Amino acid sequence: MSKNITKNRILDFTISLQVQHRSANTITSYTTNIQKLELFLNGEELSKEQMLAYKQWLSKQGFKQRTVNAYLAAANYFCDVMGWQEMKVTLDPVEINYEKKQISSSNYKKLVFTALQNDKERLAMMIQVLCHMDLRFCELEKLTVEALEYGAVDVIRKHRYKRVEIPEAIKKDLRTYAAHEQISSGIIFRTRKGSPIDRSNFRKDMKKLCVLAGVEEEFGSIQNVKNVVLDEYPYYGLKKWE
Repeated sequence: MSKNITKNRILDFTISLQVQHRSANTITSYTTNIQKLELFLNGEELSKEQMLAYKQWLSKQGFKQRTVNAYLAAANYFCDVMGWQEMKVTLDPVEINYEKKQISSSNYKKLVFTALQNDKERLAMMIQVLCHMDLRFCELEKLTVEALEYGAVDVIRKHRYKRVEIPEAIKKDLRTYAAHEQISSGIIFRTRKGSPIDRSNFRKDMKKLCVLAGVEEEFGSIQNVKNVVLDEYPYYGLKKWE
C-alpha cells in the first residue's frame, strides 16, 4: 500500500484528533502542519528518509527549534495514526532561558491595571484567570456560564478528566463580567459572534497591551502569563465596576 499523504488520510487524521478531544485550535494547527509536510513531499511517498529530510529542511528555513518541533510532532502523530511508527523522527531539545520566562509582580500589575484603564476588561480577566486557575489557553472555551454555577471546569488531559476549581473571587467577577457583557449562557471569553477567543488574537492584544503598559513584549506571551512569579497571587478583579 502506498504511503502518500492524501486528502482522505488527512481527514482520518483530523477525525482521530477529534476523538482524542483535542481543541479546535490544536486540530487546525496539526492539520495545517501535515499539509506543510504534504507540500514538501510534492507527490512523493512518505518514508523515514523523507522525514529526516523534512526535519533538516525545516531547520534550514530559519525556524526556531520550538517551531520545528511543533511541525515534527504533528508529523510523528500522523505516522502513529497511519500505523507508520517506523518513520517517526526524534525531536531536538529546546534550550530554555528561565530568566526570560519570569514576569515580576509589578509587570503583572501593570498589565492588568492598564487593561482595565483602557476598557479591556475581557483581556484583564483572561490574564487573571490564566494566572489564578490551572487552565491552559485552549481550555478557556470550557469556562462557561454553566461552569460558574457548577463551580469548576472539567477538562480532559492525556485521556483523563480533570476538575479545575474556580476560586470564589474569580467566580464573583466572572459573573459580573458575564452580566455586563449580557452573556447568559455558553463560553464567557468569546468574540461578538460567540466563538472562543483565538490564540493569535490574544497574542496580538497582549503585545499592544505591553506597549501601553510599558512592559517588554516578551512578557506578553501566554507562557509568561502562565508562569508569572509572585510571592502571592494578587487578584485585582473588576474593581472599576464596583
